[in-house]
Amino acid sequence: MRGLRGIGMLGGFVAVLGGGLALAQTKPPAQGAPQPVSPGSKFAPAPAPATPPVPDKFANPPVIPPPVPPRAQAPTPGPAQPSDKFGTQPPAATAPAPTQPAPTPPAMAPVPPNEPAALGQLRALLGPGVGLTYRSATVADATTGAVRLADAELRHPDGQRIAAGEMLVDRPRPDGIVGLTASTVTVTGTEGKVTAIARAELRDLTVARPAPGETLRPDQLSLGLLRLEALAVQGDRPVAIAEVMVQDYRPGGPGRASLAGIDVLVPEGGGVGDRVKVGRIALEGVDLPGTFAALAEKEAPPRPPGAYNAAVEGVTVTQGGTPVGSLGALRITGALDQSGPDTGRITLEGLRVEPFPMIAPWLQRLGYQALTGDFSVETRMDQAAGRLELVGMLLGVRDAGALGLSLTLEGVAPDGATQDRFQAARLAGFALRYLDQSLLQRLAAAEARQSRRPERQVRDGWASQAAGAMGGGIGAVAPVLSAVQRLLRGQAQEVTITAQPPKPVPIAELSGAAAGGAAEVQRVLGITATAR
Repeated sequence: MRGLRGIGMLGGFVAVLGGGLALAQTKPPAQGAPQPVSPGSKFAPAPAPATPPVPDKFANPPVIPPPVPPRAQAPTPGPAQPSDKFGTQPPAATAPAPTQPAPTPPAMAPVPPNEPAALGQLRALLGPGVGLTYRSATVADATTGAVRLADAELRHPDGQRIAAGEMLVDRPRPDGIVGLTASTVTVTGTEGKVTAIARAELRDLTVARPAPGETLRPDQLSLGLLRLEALAVQGDRPVAIAEVMVQDYRPGGPGRASLAGIDVLVPEGGGVGDRVKVGRIALEGVDLPGTFAALAEKEAPPRPPGAYNAAVEGVTVTQGGTPVGSLGALRITGALDQSGPDTGRITLEGLRVEPFPMIAPWLQRLGYQALTGDFSVETRMDQAAGRLELVGMLLGVRDAGALGLSLTLEGVAPDGATQDRFQAARLAGFALRYLDQSLLQRLAAAEARQSRRPERQVRDGWASQAAGAMGGGIGAVAPVLSAVQRLLRGQAQEVTITAQPPKPVPIAELSGAAAGGAAEVQRVLGITATAR
């Protein structure tokens, strides 16, 4: 999901909604009446109930509002805003040449006389460098001093600008703002890419100003609520999102984030899929500011402060309008306990793979119209003891088979990079189970048709290959080979292979045991097998 990547996802969107606040925080306010700052648009996820299906945004593209027309107090506008990717494209000759240097930013518009006090506070909050213009400003609430702006625009010296048909500014203060709502918002980046937002809402934003010359970090922002509705991003990979919501975005605390009604066009899908739709993505219980700040520095994110969960629901992938695959839901749950083991669970529900061109011949050969299945994995990690248990992993494919695995590792480091944590790990044991539900029968039948041999002969050939791989099944390996051969010959449907080494075996020594052959592996790991 390249569209969700990057450190400024949340900070960028907050900056957009706050009228350029985040970009301005990198400089101390100048003396005199400062001018506001305008940011570029990025986003952060957030939690919210799943929204009802939305109409196809690409077949019926949302209309990007035109640039705000010049106003009496505004400077001469810069180059015309490029057309939206979702809308009708202009003739190629009208597109701005990418090689041309950026135009010189226009002079700052003067502050209109008798401007409401709230706007002066907003300008001071935003800092210098950004022009704020509007067609009209009206005090909407005499008690709070909230101001409603019509046709407002923020323009940054680097060319970024934000236009809103209407904007309500509620009680800005030196370190943030109580609330801000805007409708018919258009964000234009330095390269001309346009993002349209039907409605944006921001509540309880607080910003810790960085030192002069430093960049605002995601963990220097705190907010109660951020909501974006009907968002559309133009570009080579157009994106439309029905709703983005973030709640309780506060450093060190559990936050919530969600996206609903996601629709992405992927022209470079490579023949696998050119369009992806996702009903809902949700995340809860994670330190969002700390996580984004860690990603910005390419560091490990902080441990969640308690229980957490995430979900991706209603995923469909199509190619040229033809279904390629779908997923009912991906769910992740976990709990980090300082006094006991950490637990986690991942499930994939309703996974379906259609016969797209790359795998259609293989599916047809085995008699499948599609592949459907489920996956789950559950873990338990005792940080103090360095013990990791894969309590159970199960992959089941309908009318094919089911594969299960459980294992235990000791000596796992509690912190550090993944490869470092497992350097001293030792295998204490594992159990591998396979239940055949027609996959081997289909494979044998397909090979028999292709080679014009009886299925029994095909299966006997498999059994002989297994014997060769296990060194002939001599000594303690014989019971293991026998169980595997019964499965391959169709005499059993299920086989379970268990490893119970006399003492935990360092992971680094497993390759050496494998080089010694099947008998050495059996001796080191204490492997046994049963079939039924």
